[in-house]
Amino acid sequence: MVNHQSFQLSAEELPHQTQEYLETLFAVGNGQIGARAGHPLKVNQFYPGNPGVFVNGFFDSEPIQYGEWAYGYAKNHQTICKLPNLRGVVLRIGQEKSSDSEWQTKRTVMNIDLSTGVLTETYHITTPSNKQFDLHMSSFASMTRRELYACRYTIKNCDFPDAVELMHTLDQSFYTIKTDDPRVANKNHQLEKESISDYHIWTAPQSNKRIALRLDLKPHQLVEGASLEAIFQLALLDDNQTAPFQNQCVAYSLLLEEQRNSYRDFWEKSDILISGNEQLQKGIRFNLFHLNQGAGRDGKTNFAAKGLTGEGYEGHYFWDTEMYLLPFFVYTHPEVAKQLLTYRGSILPQAKARAQELGQSGALFAWRTIDGNETSAYYPAGTAQLHINADIVYGFQLYERVTGDQSLMEGIGKEVVFETAKFWLDYGTYAHKHGQDCFGIHGVTGPDEYSALVNNNFYTNKMVQNNLYYASELAERYGMYTEESSKWLAAADAMYFGFDEERKITQQDDCFLDQAVWPFEETPADNYPLLLHYHPMIIYKYQVCKQADTVLAEMLFTGDFSLEQLARDYDYYEKVTTHDSSLSRSIFSVMASRIGDTEKAYSYFMDTALMDLTDLQKNVVDGIHAANMGGSWLSLIYGFAGLYYDQGLRMTNHLPKEIEQLSFTLTYLGESVKVTLDKGNIACVLQTDSLLSVEEMDGGIRIRQK
Repeated sequence: MVNHQSFQLSAEELPHQTQEYLETLFAVGNGQIGARAGHPLKVNQFYPGNPGVFVNGFFDSEPIQYGEWAYGYAKNHQTICKLPNLRGVVLRIGQEKSSDSEWQTKRTVMNIDLSTGVLTETYHITTPSNKQFDLHMSSFASMTRRELYACRYTIKNCDFPDAVELMHTLDQSFYTIKTDDPRVANKNHQLEKESISDYHIWTAPQSNKRIALRLDLKPHQLVEGASLEAIFQLALLDDNQTAPFQNQCVAYSLLLEEQRNSYRDFWEKSDILISGNEQLQKGIRFNLFHLNQGAGRDGKTNFAAKGLTGEGYEGHYFWDTEMYLLPFFVYTHPEVAKQLLTYRGSILPQAKARAQELGQSGALFAWRTIDGNETSAYYPAGTAQLHINADIVYGFQLYERVTGDQSLMEGIGKEVVFETAKFWLDYGTYAHKHGQDCFGIHGVTGPDEYSALVNNNFYTNKMVQNNLYYASELAERYGMYTEESSKWLAAADAMYFGFDEERKITQQDDCFLDQAVWPFEETPADNYPLLLHYHPMIIYKYQVCKQADTVLAEMLFTGDFSLEQLARDYDYYEKVTTHDSSLSRSIFSVMASRIGDTEKAYSYFMDTALMDLTDLQKNVVDGIHAANMGGSWLSLIYGFAGLYYDQGLRMTNHLPKEIEQLSFTLTYLGESVKVTLDKGNIACVLQTDSLLSVEEMDGGIRIRQK
């Protein structure tokens, strides 16, 4: 039975009450617009915080200033632009005005309904002359009309007869918190504003990106019990576009009804029921809710590392999308997954230009970007993470396998696969190792950013091998690149994978296991994450992992390894991993499940499910950890349910003792598949007249076409 209370998240139940922390967690969005839950009164010296609104794809740029420049370095920063606190208002009662003096405010209600995406708040306000009243707010970003953000303001419990005048001026200050954290944008891009007819245009001065805003809200007199509805329209403008809006007004009530229906559909396909722990139940729903809010859906935008909830990582898109977020959408909302991958296809020209700039064939996708151009100023932990190419290809491959939809591959998808394969064949190196000619990828950085510019990173080589095999498969399917295909296949077959015969451990790279282990016992707890306290050269010379690397490769290709090998590698690499990246714990949770250590699997899952609610990484103020949220889904479905692709969907019950029952829905080959796990059992319900079959095998089940 569904507990609807676990769809309600109140500020009162959270461990922290700082304004910036709550602004992130209670942000509302729809993949195009994201609004932090800033204070409702105009932000100035009286009402601090870090409020603002983000629009996916709206950014400014500026040249990167290098002390010493070298050929091929990224040329420009890109930083998502934060618009002012659109939900904030100025109140006036007689001669008293909230922007002129400090009005005392006390938040009495702050609640997000995860089942609808609607945020409700109540503030008890006292003016300097001791007039008191409540300001009630209800707000959401429309999931059906993605250019719209809606607010409803209501005045209640007035102890005076005067009307409250509510005004919204679009000249509010842009607010940016200064920080020394290199992971956070520390720039305040002042936008140029132009008023045209009934709307305004803001222009980012360096990128020339433009956004239009319309708000039909005049100063309004409110009395006891009266409400005012404000509908904001926000739209990115194409070149030379000047009139983006249709002259129609959408009622708040209609938008709210559409919102409820949209979320009803989302939860029908995505909800996960966890019996035995209400805290985890709410935690996983909170994570899935933010996944729904953050995904671009227009084929031109993607999923920023912090979603649209903060300035962390400057609004950039990383490999996080394909490796941590995409699986959730592929298995529950494939239409969204298709749009995220379509974005990657749209930036293929930039990837080809980048490869050419580096003197290589094919395409090299940017490590961090918004518009497809590389923006990472520190290439050892940026451009050198060439595995981004193979990560993207893995995403296309997963989409095709799980959905059965070949239209994406018939279009831009196959070109992405072919162009990345060309790159690998050119960039890779044949060398004679251990008595045979091997193909390897040298001078790269794998997922572990504490080991840079290494040869034969295991994860990279494994992903490249998969990339080359898939390219060869598609070349045969479409009758293309016959000559190149044979070379791709040969390189994949000859791929080198290091192995320490003495310890029987898979080598993360050619030198990792030869380095001294990081002095963990001598490192103060306050010195984590290491990247904020030690020079990269010091970190790089030690055996220490920022996050899952070899273990991640083994999660993706579990069927290629014996259980004994997986367990040995897991035990070894867990001891040298700091989990300084929020992407790490979910992978260790999944692999702990697969090697049978359900106690560790559950412990790591607790961290992933509640990471932002408990502020585990201590930086929620900068935005949510979107990849970890996707990782919490992986911990449940890839871990506890043991899901991986093996000529169909293969699942094994690894449910920990703390969870009585786990139920979820997958979409496979266009059909809905309902799965329930309890102690030692897996039950699977297919659609009536399903074209799928369920077969028992090796202590689990496999779902495949009949």
